[in-house]
Amino acid sequence: MRKSLLVAFGVCVPILVLSAAVSLDIRVAPSMLVLSSVGGNLTVHTNVPYSLAGDVLLEVEGKEIEAHTFADNRGFLVAQCRKEEAGEVIGDFEGNFTTAEVRLTVDGASATETVLVRK
Repeated sequence: MRKSLLVAFGVCVPILVLSAAVSLDIRVAPSMLVLSSVGGNLTVHTNVPYSLAGDVLLEVEGKEIEAHTFADNRGFLVAQCRKEEAGEVIGDFEGNFTTAEVRLTVDGASATETVLVRK
């Protein structure tokens, strides 16, 4: 029994340490989304290895946006959507500038960043 407890402890502890060590960190690019510019994407970079990522949900202002996912040159998950699609969710606003909340959820863990939006 003691040996099986040691084996179970040896298997469970590294798994718990790995999951606790990796918290979701995001960086949204560009830091200012210019809606009047032609083309472009809203890109969310993460610290999550692409090979470990499961369910990915990208939201702008609380609304789910269809995201294309891929690995960057370091093997980390990147989620991307068309700038126009994000602009449709943000909609029209008074003045030249506003902000938008971008949230990425990966396997239940989420992180949020606010970006500046210009008409």
